[in-house]
Amino acid sequence: MPDDLRGLWADRFDQQALACAELGSDLYGRLLRIIAMDIRAGGRSWEAMERRSDLRFGQAGPLRMVGAAHRLALSGRAESWATALPSCGGAIPSTDGELEALWSDLLTAHISEIVQGLDRELQTNEVGRSSGLCLAQLVADMPVARIIELGSAGGLNLHLNRFRIDLGVARFGEEAGVVHLRPDLRSPLEEKGELPVPTELIGIDPHPVDASTAEGALTLLCFLWPDQTERLARTRAVLEIARESPVRLVKAADTAESLDVELRRSESGETESGRPVSTIIQHSITWQYIPTEQRWRITEAIEAAASRATPDHPLAWIRYEPDEWDRRRAAIRVRRWPDGRDVLVAHADYHGRWLEPVPHR
Repeated sequence: MPDDLRGLWADRFDQQALACAELGSDLYGRLLRIIAMDIRAGGRSWEAMERRSDLRFGQAGPLRMVGAAHRLALSGRAESWATALPSCGGAIPSTDGELEALWSDLLTAHISEIVQGLDRELQTNEVGRSSGLCLAQLVADMPVARIIELGSAGGLNLHLNRFRIDLGVARFGEEAGVVHLRPDLRSPLEEKGELPVPTELIGIDPHPVDASTAEGALTLLCFLWPDQTERLARTRAVLEIARESPVRLVKAADTAESLDVELRRSESGETESGRPVSTIIQHSITWQYIPTEQRWRITEAIEAAASRATPDHPLAWIRYEPDEWDRRRAAIRVRRWPDGRDVLVAHADYHGRWLEPVPHR
């Protein structure tokens, strides 16, 4: 492969290192820089990455690589690497030299499995984002709704009405929920009301993860960052809910087509309730992973359904995605039909650590 491709991938790892450090993972901030240097030098990290160097930027190759390594440690197949990971009871090495040596040993022993892991779709399914999705559902103002999540992975955020979500002046969900979300509120909360009662929970994903199985749980856990133990604890708690009450997951060969089918079911009454229902579509930090041409087709499917929405059976589209004006944060927006009003609900941390509600009345 030409040297410029190697440099491109090294830059991608450096960029991801900065992002991880900003989001509170010192371990991945350090490790991804180490891997970037190894790639520039043509070392074992490049030997692995070169085999999947056709991955596009949005497929998050750096996070796939370290996720594959985390998976090996969580499954007990890489005991030495596990000693460096708090998620496995280990301790982060104090020096980069120690961390680099452990990474080198891991590649020596498991490079083929790391390469295989690069084929696994990134499935973060961050539960902390449910506080922002909760706020958006309040703004959508639908007492009863069918909720469809795009890029749902294991559908963990579809269970948000089972969580306890504390938004300062108000609490939502189950008071005794096993998952308790309490983001730092950077501005006052205006929203009151109640979360919608879901008539059906549907996740649409090209590579859905059955969170009720041990294999599915391992996939969802391995993409979390090993030094962020609070995120891991939250996810493990939601996995218990998923085992008790699995959502319906749709394996989508074509996401736009699958979404159109589900939206027409909402309108026609081919639902669990047996009657037409209001619908909420939601997604969080998903849009960037969808190929551009598919985004247009998904948008067309939503707008077509919007043209059929009525006051009795409205449609809402919730987007928790990177803020186009400041990529260091996410923007949470809700568009509701039939009036078509689009509202900026809040700015937020990518992992839901803080929320900044935006007045919109």
